[in-house]
Amino acid sequence: MSKERVYEQSGLALEQMNPELWPTVDESTLEHSVRLIYINRKKAVMMYFQRVSLEEIKQETGIVRQNVRRFIKRCMQYDQTGIVWGFRALIPQKNVNEYQLDVFNRNQKNGRKTGEFNRFLDRYPDIKDLLEDLFLGRKRRSLEPVMKVKYIHKRFIEECRKKGITQADYPLNTEWMGYKAVQRYLRRISYEDFCRSTKRFVDDASQKARHVGEGQQNQISNLFPFQKVQFDAHRIDGFFAVELTTPEGDTVTRILRRFWILTIIDVATRNILGYSISLNQEYSASDVMHCARNAVIPHKQLELTIPGLTYHPVGGFPSEKFPEIAWAVWDIICLDNAKSHYAQMVKDRLENLIGCFMNLGPVALPMRRGIIERFFKTLEENGFHRLPNTTGSEPKDPRRKDPEQQAIQLNITYEHLKQLIDVLISNYNGTPHGGIYHQTPLELLEKRMKVSGLTPRLLEEEKRSEILFMQTIQKRTVRGSLKSGKKPYIQYEGVPYRSDQLANSAYLLNTDLLLHVNVDDLRTLKAYLPDGSEFGYLTASGRWSLTAHSLQTRKSINSLVKNKVLHLTTWDDPIFVYTNYLMSQKKSKQMVNKQVRVNEESAYKPVNPPAEQTKALEEASFQNELLDKAREEQINRDKLNEMENYERMLKQFKTKM
Repeated sequence: MSKERVYEQSGLALEQMNPELWPTVDESTLEHSVRLIYINRKKAVMMYFQRVSLEEIKQETGIVRQNVRRFIKRCMQYDQTGIVWGFRALIPQKNVNEYQLDVFNRNQKNGRKTGEFNRFLDRYPDIKDLLEDLFLGRKRRSLEPVMKVKYIHKRFIEECRKKGITQADYPLNTEWMGYKAVQRYLRRISYEDFCRSTKRFVDDASQKARHVGEGQQNQISNLFPFQKVQFDAHRIDGFFAVELTTPEGDTVTRILRRFWILTIIDVATRNILGYSISLNQEYSASDVMHCARNAVIPHKQLELTIPGLTYHPVGGFPSEKFPEIAWAVWDIICLDNAKSHYAQMVKDRLENLIGCFMNLGPVALPMRRGIIERFFKTLEENGFHRLPNTTGSEPKDPRRKDPEQQAIQLNITYEHLKQLIDVLISNYNGTPHGGIYHQTPLELLEKRMKVSGLTPRLLEEEKRSEILFMQTIQKRTVRGSLKSGKKPYIQYEGVPYRSDQLANSAYLLNTDLLLHVNVDDLRTLKAYLPDGSEFGYLTASGRWSLTAHSLQTRKSINSLVKNKVLHLTTWDDPIFVYTNYLMSQKKSKQMVNKQVRVNEESAYKPVNPPAEQTKALEEASFQNELLDKAREEQINRDKLNEMENYERMLKQFKTKM
């Protein structure tokens, strides 16, 4: 043929010229009559691409040459999403072009307004921009957070009148003054700009639209146990009665209003590796590392005191059920953007001790850690929401029936809480899970290890110390003066630290020492010289060395002292003074949480502490005992002197009878 084919024209893309790249049609879904027409059209198009003459196509299919070329052009057009129409354009009654109003068409009915609105917006593009801006909340056109359609229509009418449009002109000459047209147009915008339109609804919808369902799949399959874990914290909905012991030995009951449970879950097997409980208003970096420590060190079952409460025989924790993977660690940990996750101690311990990478996901986007979020929902529904002291998932939850009073009357204590959580998580690991084809997490872990030979990485022997998980490294300068005779010491968080070795090392004055700080117990610090050599333990001065206390407690005490709310003398144990202060406060929610926290940290007992640290604490305790005896003797001497002075004054000023 002398005339070039339609698909041979210049400027066409490959997907337009090649029918093999066109979108197809499922012919079985079409009605019989429609399917016959479609198949005939498709045959004509394919014959055209096979360079069959238009006359032969007409004889074979009955389709004239004008329609054959029209069908080819329809197939090569792009749809609204930028994809070639392809064979879809051959379906009978399929619209491939948007309707355009033809004002010169004499057959146009006067009452029909189809296409008028689009033509109107083309004439007034500024009104079109106004509608889109108000609907999508752009360019600060309105302070109203989410403007309803009826108010957008009012602004639309005002703008029309400003343009000089009269009641005789479209859209003011219609019954609803263009309301239905505006409504349809805004609906179309919401379909075309999905992500922006979701902002008109809850934040959760907008977050999902921006981050979920687009791009390549980022949740790759995880076969190796401990390859990737997820960490998160969740507030438990419930009140608990907590018994606190005062320094004098008395017990008082306080109400704990909701608390945090922090957990780490293995993505591959759905096993909960470990957990921790935080009674603070907001969990801290120390709480995060408590959870990581509990997930690594071998787990031990609690001694249950609740009658009838038992551990499920097939449940347990991985480190408890499989001793060969005790001290197992992970390669990647997924966290959110909570402030405590950015703490230097968390980064240092996770990277340098556990040896894993931190994957900090987007802010407030729990769907990126859907596995652990689903676990929390299971824990709530199967556990805490069934208790009489539950607060429910919201204030109007029918399960919420005076939880504070229930906690007191039924004596639901904090010890019960710890036992209940341990049993629930232990049993969860032994319960069939739908996400792993109804196997139990422990069962799947055993299969992966023993059948597939996929064993997790273990923590090195030299790093298997409970103290190392709560350790952070700080740098402090040695203070002191030969001129004034002040022996060398270092200052950390408002407390001097000394040792006999440091006191006799004047050459270290103004030298920076590296301090390994156990944030759970600040009674001692381990010091290293600038070249990395171990120097030894430094002990907190005075009574700060008597009672184990955390970095958080130290900062709280220093803050109260600085604000002159608390006064400490040389003879006072700061932790006892602080606890007494908290006990004297009103039973507010903030004070309750702090009281419980201090009570727990004061009872901190390190497991297998280093001999040097024990020796340093014993020496500090011995020195404080000597100071106590000296103080007692001084008080007795002062009393004797006072009595002698009193008797002498009586003799001197005695009245003669």
